[in-house]
Amino acid sequence: MTGSRIRWVVIFLLYAAFHVWYGGNGSPLSADEVEHYAARARELAGPEAEERFRKFASSDDGKQFVMVNLNKYRERTEYRDGREVDRSPREVERLYLADVLPKLLVRACHPVIVVDPILTIAGEGDFERTDWERIALARYRSRRDFLEIMLESNWEEGGQHKWAALERTHTMPTVPQLWGVGIRVVPFLVLLCVGLLLDRIFGARRSGHSNQPE
Repeated sequence: MTGSRIRWVVIFLLYAAFHVWYGGNGSPLSADEVEHYAARARELAGPEAEERFRKFASSDDGKQFVMVNLNKYRERTEYRDGREVDRSPREVERLYLADVLPKLLVRACHPVIVVDPILTIAGEGDFERTDWERIALARYRSRRDFLEIMLESNWEEGGQHKWAALERTHTMPTVPQLWGVGIRVVPFLVLLCVGLLLDRIFGARRSGHSNQPE
């Protein structure tokens, strides 16, 4: 097998490994898993949380989903334990993100888009106008990953900063119906460029050696 073919086989295997790890179409939660996470939610946050988490887990289809987060910041940072800090709510929120992002990324979960609304420019029908200051969408590989992060990974240690920063928050798991260019295409294009570049480099070297005088 030539060097070029070996390189392309390695590149293909790397991308295949990424594709499997990134997932998004796995097996639904089992009945035992649903009960485990529901009990864990009750232990951490009480009966109401248990019911919400059981409903969320029991309707699992094993596929990826997008969590929509609507946030309204406090006027000043306010920790539940009453500690005094001189950081703004947005600065404190960054402490929460520094804690939770590694937990997300290691499970192939990541932000999709984060936006700050400007104003409500139009609308029809009878609905309540809101004053959300930040809207964030995050991709989760599976509900299993979300529940692991929320209930089994000491999430509350970083979560204290979130509650100190936010006056109100609304979180909605959603089922994606239409995706634009997904994250899967990024490593594919990177690896494709690497392969073409290596072919060009080694091809030029072989050409140079063959043109050298005897």
